Amino acid sequence: MTSQGSLVAFVRDSNAIENIHRDPTDREISAHETFLELPEVKVPGLERFVDAVAGAGLRTLLGMNVVVGPHRPPPGGPKIEAELSELLDSMVDPGLQTPWEIHVEYETLHPFMDGNGRSGRALWAWQMFHEGQDPFALPFLHAAYYQALGGSR
Repeated sequence: MTSQGSLVAFVRDSNAIENIHRDPTDREISAHETFLELPEVKVPGLERFVDAVAGAGLRTLLGMNVVVGPHRPPPGGPKIEAELSELLDSMVDPGLQTPWEIHVEYETLHPFMDGNGRSGRALWAWQMFHEGQDPFALPFLHAAYYQALGGSR
């Protein structure tokens, strides 16, 4: 895998993008380690990760709607889990979509009530790692992250 220091820096940077300015907790580091070691990502594994880092659930009930700045994700309801499952299944075919494309699609869906940014970056890191790339070689850039994400939608 990668060094503990690189993972801690990644989690610290990911948190900072969300205006969480503190050292990562042991629970956050452990959740990232466990998540990155998954042989494949399915909805239950992602739910466990989001529960550990944000304590939030999927937006599976009608009315579980969110607004993210100018972005209006699809309304909450049973379709969210099905769309998330389909997105995660598309990751098994390397080259079909880049880690960034998956990340943008995930953030556009915004499947959880909270923790979407952190879990989306962890999903990106998982895909990078499983495609043989070092996800921690070039960290997410705070100043450009939301601008790039918005421009990709």
